Amino acid sequence: MLLAGASLFKPLDCFLYAKVAPHTGVVSPEESLLLLQPGEHAPVPDITLVKQRFECPTVAMINLRPEQVSEFILSDVWSVQVFAPLLKQIADSGVKNLALSAPCIWEGGIQGEAGQMMLAEALSNHKLFEHVVLGVRGRTKAMAEPTPIILSSGAIPTAQVQGDVKQLPFANCKLECDLDDTALAHQVLWAPDWLEDEEFTQSPSALDNRSFPLLMRWNGEILPTLPLRMAMEVRGCSPNDVYVVLGKEIRIGDVTFPIDQHSRLTMEGVSVQPIDLMDVFDKKVKFDEKAEPYSLAVLMEPLSDNEPEERLKCMAATLSQLCAKVHTETMTIPGAPLPSLSYQPLIENMTLRIVVVVLFMFVAVALIPAMPGMLKLVVMFGWFNWIFYKMWSGIQASQWHSIGVMLAVWLVLLLAIPVLKPEKKRRIFSRR
Repeated sequence: MLLAGASLFKPLDCFLYAKVAPHTGVVSPEESLLLLQPGEHAPVPDITLVKQRFECPTVAMINLRPEQVSEFILSDVWSVQVFAPLLKQIADSGVKNLALSAPCIWEGGIQGEAGQMMLAEALSNHKLFEHVVLGVRGRTKAMAEPTPIILSSGAIPTAQVQGDVKQLPFANCKLECDLDDTALAHQVLWAPDWLEDEEFTQSPSALDNRSFPLLMRWNGEILPTLPLRMAMEVRGCSPNDVYVVLGKEIRIGDVTFPIDQHSRLTMEGVSVQPIDLMDVFDKKVKFDEKAEPYSLAVLMEPLSDNEPEERLKCMAATLSQLCAKVHTETMTIPGAPLPSLSYQPLIENMTLRIVVVVLFMFVAVALIPAMPGMLKLVVMFGWFNWIFYKMWSGIQASQWHSIGVMLAVWLVLLLAIPVLKPEKKRRIFSRR
């Protein structure tokens, strides 16, 4: 068996090495292990790589700082009568989708039904824009207020958000605006925008490639922020189409983006285009060709002079990333060789192998049966451990030996020892 039966026990070798190898750390339990014969090489499978490339549209950004607006309007008063016509001029310049980050507070308020009609004409019914989303500004109070209905309608189901939501910006109180008590408030879409006590919503991250937060906690609900709600509208997705794993990814419809634990994107290849108010009034706006087919714009009216202009750029860049087209590229490359062990005989020289086997069989048949019972067990146990040691050390060296036939011989001898009875004459292990 030792000299000629090794090949018969190859299936046993495969079974033993497959069971033991994962415990050595050479292969994982999920991987299969190949036992190679001399001259064989481990197969090298091909790996198919799927790479996603984002083509980001250009998003326009329009800053409504008071000192800039006053240069182009006849009145120094920031009123609905100024704001509504401005929105119409922005729409006439080619903007189809508008994210409006503004406190929605005008001097003198909305001024009755005429003001409401002007705003309704500009913001609802798709008369000027295909999609409009208004930002809600909020803060945190000791006594929480109920989540406004205009926000809760866009809440993402909690079962679709995994991870530590405590890392998200938080608010529980809406700052008042002039649209609160109007019918128009329920005709347009709203999303959280600027939060009083949350730095992430007020200024860009110190990391250049991090976006505006996509999600906020409002009481116990998870809400999409202004850029995400705008992107959902453009992509035709509802809150039920958004799935989030904080610190890993967010899936919006059929596109997936990586995010950090604060729900911020890692932006790449984004495109933003500042739009000068003078060009809007003079109808000289020329959009970057990458703006099609969306023609998106973020319009920001700062709440104070301390609000950084970079916040507008960050929000526009976030929207550019969220509305990106995804191009999938597939390529095939050679992978790593499959896990394998190369055959290594314990004794390579055939003559020496025969001598060792004959000597071994003499010891096994002539001496072991004559040993005392306890010594027999010690010898057989040591032999078994030596076989296991050769298998373990061989795996570490990426080699395999004919362990199966060794175990078979060991088992045959273990069963035969009680039958083998030594001759009744004085031997080395005899008592007398």
